[in-house]
Amino acid sequence: MIEAVPYWCRIALLLLLLSLIATIDRLRNGPKATRVKEYSFVVVSGVVGALFGLLNDLITSSISPEYFSFGKGLNPGDGLTVRAGILGMKAGLSAGAIAGAICLYASTRGCLYPPLAYRRLLGVLWRPVVLATAAALMMALFFRRLDPFGFSRQLEGILEPRRIQRFLTVWWIHCGLYLGLLVSVVWIIVDIARLRKRQQYVGAAGGVDRRA
Repeated sequence: MIEAVPYWCRIALLLLLLSLIATIDRLRNGPKATRVKEYSFVVVSGVVGALFGLLNDLITSSISPEYFSFGKGLNPGDGLTVRAGILGMKAGLSAGAIAGAICLYASTRGCLYPPLAYRRLLGVLWRPVVLATAAALMMALFFRRLDPFGFSRQLEGILEPRRIQRFLTVWWIHCGLYLGLLVSVVWIIVDIARLRKRQQYVGAAGGVDRRA
Protein backbone atom coordinates (compact mmCIF):
# COMPACT_ATOMS: atom_id res chain seq x y z
CA MET A 1 0.00 0.00 0.00
CA ILE A 2 1.35 3.44 -0.94
CA GLU A 3 1.04 6.11 1.74
CA ALA A 4 -0.79 9.22 0.58
CA VAL A 5 1.67 11.33 2.61
CA PRO A 6 4.98 9.73 3.70
CA TYR A 7 5.48 9.45 7.45
CA TRP A 8 8.46 11.78 7.60
CA CYS A 9 6.62 14.40 5.56
CA ARG A 10 3.81 14.32 8.11
CA ILE A 11 6.35 14.82 10.90
CA ALA A 12 7.91 17.74 9.04
CA LEU A 13 4.48 19.32 8.49
CA LEU A 14 3.64 18.91 12.17
CA LEU A 15 6.91 20.55 13.23
CA LEU A 16 6.26 23.38 10.79
CA LEU A 17 2.79 23.90 12.25
CA LEU A 18 4.10 23.88 15.82
CA SER A 19 6.80 26.37 14.87
CA LEU A 20 4.21 28.65 13.28
CA ILE A 21 1.97 28.56 16.37
CA ALA A 22 4.94 29.16 18.68
CA THR A 23 6.05 32.13 16.54
CA ILE A 24 2.59 33.68 16.65
CA ASP A 25 2.46 33.16 20.42
CA ARG A 26 5.84 34.88 20.76
CA LEU A 27 4.77 37.84 18.63
CA ARG A 28 1.51 38.27 20.54
CA ASN A 29 2.71 37.68 24.10
CA GLY A 30 6.40 38.58 24.03
CA PRO A 31 8.36 37.35 27.07
CA LYS A 32 5.20 35.74 28.50
CA ALA A 33 4.92 33.35 25.55
CA THR A 34 5.05 29.70 26.59
CA ARG A 35 4.46 27.75 23.39
CA VAL A 36 8.13 27.52 22.42
CA LYS A 37 9.10 25.84 25.68
CA GLU A 38 6.00 23.64 25.72
CA TYR A 39 6.43 22.36 22.17
CA SER A 40 10.18 22.00 22.64
CA PHE A 41 9.60 19.70 25.61
CA VAL A 42 7.21 17.53 23.62
CA VAL A 43 9.67 17.37 20.72
CA VAL A 44 12.54 16.45 23.03
CA SER A 45 10.38 13.75 24.61
CA GLY A 46 9.60 12.39 21.17
CA VAL A 47 13.27 12.37 20.16
CA VAL A 48 14.22 10.49 23.34
CA GLY A 49 11.46 7.97 22.62
CA ALA A 50 12.54 7.62 19.00
CA LEU A 51 16.16 6.91 19.90
CA PHE A 52 15.10 4.42 22.54
CA GLY A 53 12.70 2.68 20.15
CA LEU A 54 15.37 2.53 17.46
CA LEU A 55 17.94 0.95 19.75
CA ASN A 56 15.45 -1.49 21.24
CA ASP A 57 14.18 -2.83 17.93
CA LEU A 58 17.65 -3.05 16.44
CA ILE A 59 18.54 -5.34 19.34
CA THR A 60 15.30 -7.32 19.56
CA SER A 61 15.13 -7.91 15.80
CA SER A 62 18.49 -9.65 16.07
CA ILE A 63 17.06 -11.87 18.83
CA SER A 64 13.89 -12.80 16.97
CA PRO A 65 13.51 -11.64 13.37
CA GLU A 66 10.30 -13.70 13.27
CA TYR A 67 8.68 -11.42 15.83
CA PHE A 68 8.88 -8.60 13.32
CA SER A 69 8.07 -10.62 10.22
CA PHE A 70 5.15 -12.56 11.72
CA GLY A 71 4.14 -10.21 14.52
CA LYS A 72 4.73 -6.82 12.90
CA GLY A 73 4.20 -7.68 9.23
CA LEU A 74 7.68 -6.73 8.02
CA ASN A 75 9.04 -8.55 5.00
CA PRO A 76 11.70 -11.07 6.04
CA GLY A 77 15.15 -11.12 4.50
CA ASP A 78 17.93 -8.61 4.01
CA GLY A 79 17.46 -5.31 5.73
CA LEU A 80 14.95 -6.58 8.28
CA THR A 81 17.00 -5.25 11.20
CA VAL A 82 17.11 -1.77 9.68
CA ARG A 83 13.41 -1.80 8.90
CA ALA A 84 12.66 -3.02 12.42
CA GLY A 85 14.77 -0.18 13.81
CA ILE A 86 12.85 2.37 11.74
CA LEU A 87 9.58 0.85 12.94
CA GLY A 88 10.79 1.13 16.53
CA MET A 89 11.85 4.71 15.93
CA LYS A 90 8.39 5.64 14.69
CA ALA A 91 6.66 3.89 17.59
CA GLY A 92 9.05 5.44 20.09
CA LEU A 93 8.58 8.90 18.62
CA SER A 94 4.81 8.66 18.99
CA ALA A 95 4.96 7.14 22.49
CA GLY A 96 7.52 9.68 23.69
CA ALA A 97 5.64 12.66 22.29
CA ILE A 98 2.33 11.50 23.78
CA ALA A 99 3.91 10.82 27.18
CA GLY A 100 5.62 14.21 27.05
CA ALA A 101 2.36 15.97 26.20
CA ILE A 102 0.60 14.26 29.12
CA CYS A 103 3.35 15.28 31.53
CA LEU A 104 3.34 18.81 30.15
CA TYR A 105 -0.41 19.08 30.67
CA ALA A 106 0.00 17.86 34.25
CA SER A 107 2.66 20.51 34.78
CA THR A 108 0.89 23.52 33.28
CA ARG A 109 -2.85 22.97 33.17
CA GLY A 110 -5.81 21.84 35.22
CA CYS A 111 -4.42 22.87 38.58
CA LEU A 112 -4.61 25.88 40.91
CA TYR A 113 -0.92 25.61 41.70
CA PRO A 114 1.83 27.34 39.67
CA PRO A 115 3.35 25.47 36.72
CA LEU A 116 6.54 23.51 37.12
CA ALA A 117 9.77 24.85 35.65
CA TYR A 118 10.68 23.33 32.28
CA ARG A 119 14.16 22.45 33.49
CA ARG A 120 12.48 20.30 36.12
CA LEU A 121 10.43 18.54 33.44
CA LEU A 122 13.53 17.88 31.36
CA GLY A 123 15.12 16.42 34.46
CA VAL A 124 12.59 13.59 34.67
CA LEU A 125 13.03 12.27 31.13
CA TRP A 126 15.41 9.62 32.44
CA ARG A 127 12.58 7.91 34.30
CA PRO A 128 10.72 6.42 31.31
CA VAL A 129 13.99 5.17 29.83
CA VAL A 130 15.16 3.51 33.04
CA LEU A 131 11.78 2.09 34.05
CA ALA A 132 10.97 0.82 30.55
CA THR A 133 14.36 -0.89 30.32
CA ALA A 134 14.06 -2.41 33.78
CA ALA A 135 10.52 -3.66 33.17
CA ALA A 136 11.48 -5.13 29.79
CA LEU A 137 14.42 -7.02 31.25
CA MET A 138 12.42 -8.30 34.21
CA MET A 139 9.50 -9.51 32.12
CA ALA A 140 11.81 -11.17 29.60
CA LEU A 141 13.64 -12.89 32.43
CA PHE A 142 10.72 -14.03 34.58
CA PHE A 143 7.81 -14.41 32.13
CA ARG A 144 9.43 -15.50 28.87
CA ARG A 145 8.10 -19.06 29.22
CA LEU A 146 4.54 -17.90 29.71
CA ASP A 147 2.35 -17.82 26.62
CA PRO A 148 -1.04 -16.31 27.51
CA PHE A 149 -2.10 -15.77 23.88
CA GLY A 150 -1.03 -19.16 22.57
CA PHE A 151 1.69 -17.98 20.20
CA SER A 152 3.46 -21.31 20.55
CA ARG A 153 0.50 -23.21 19.13
CA GLN A 154 0.22 -20.82 16.22
CA LEU A 155 3.93 -21.03 15.40
CA GLU A 156 4.31 -24.76 15.98
CA GLY A 157 5.45 -26.44 12.77
CA ILE A 158 6.56 -23.08 11.36
CA LEU A 159 9.44 -22.30 13.69
CA GLU A 160 11.83 -24.38 15.71
CA PRO A 161 11.12 -24.51 19.48
CA ARG A 162 14.12 -22.31 20.30
CA ARG A 163 12.95 -19.67 17.81
CA ILE A 164 9.46 -19.78 19.28
CA GLN A 165 11.05 -19.14 22.67
CA ARG A 166 12.92 -16.18 21.27
CA PHE A 167 9.68 -14.88 19.77
CA LEU A 168 8.06 -15.01 23.22
CA THR A 169 11.07 -13.36 24.82
CA VAL A 170 10.91 -10.40 22.47
CA TRP A 171 7.14 -10.16 22.92
CA TRP A 172 7.60 -9.94 26.68
CA ILE A 173 10.33 -7.33 26.21
CA HIS A 174 7.89 -5.14 24.32
CA CYS A 175 5.19 -5.69 26.93
CA GLY A 176 7.67 -4.60 29.58
CA LEU A 177 8.54 -1.46 27.66
CA TYR A 178 4.96 -0.25 27.57
CA LEU A 179 4.39 -1.22 31.20
CA GLY A 180 7.49 0.67 32.26
CA LEU A 181 6.44 3.70 30.23
CA LEU A 182 2.99 3.69 31.82
CA VAL A 183 4.36 3.39 35.36
CA SER A 184 6.90 6.15 34.75
CA VAL A 185 4.27 8.55 33.39
CA VAL A 186 2.04 7.94 36.41
CA TRP A 187 5.05 8.47 38.69
CA ILE A 188 5.93 11.74 36.95
CA ILE A 189 2.35 13.04 37.11
CA VAL A 190 2.12 12.29 40.84
CA ASP A 191 5.50 13.91 41.42
CA ILE A 192 4.51 16.97 39.40
CA ALA A 193 1.34 17.44 41.46
CA ARG A 194 3.37 17.20 44.66
CA LEU A 195 6.00 19.68 43.48
CA ARG A 196 3.44 22.19 42.24
CA LYS A 197 1.65 22.08 45.55
CA ARG A 198 4.91 22.58 47.42
CA GLN A 199 5.81 25.54 45.22
CA GLN A 200 2.49 27.17 46.13
CA TYR A 201 3.16 26.84 49.85
CA VAL A 202 6.74 28.03 49.55
CA GLY A 203 5.67 31.00 47.43
CA ALA A 204 2.94 31.93 49.93
CA ALA A 205 5.53 31.83 52.72
CA GLY A 206 7.84 34.12 50.77
CA GLY A 207 10.59 31.52 50.37
CA VAL A 208 12.24 29.83 47.45
CA ASP A 209 12.13 26.09 46.94
CA ARG A 210 15.22 25.35 44.89
CA ARG A 211 14.25 21.70 44.56
CA ALA A 212 11.24 22.64 42.41
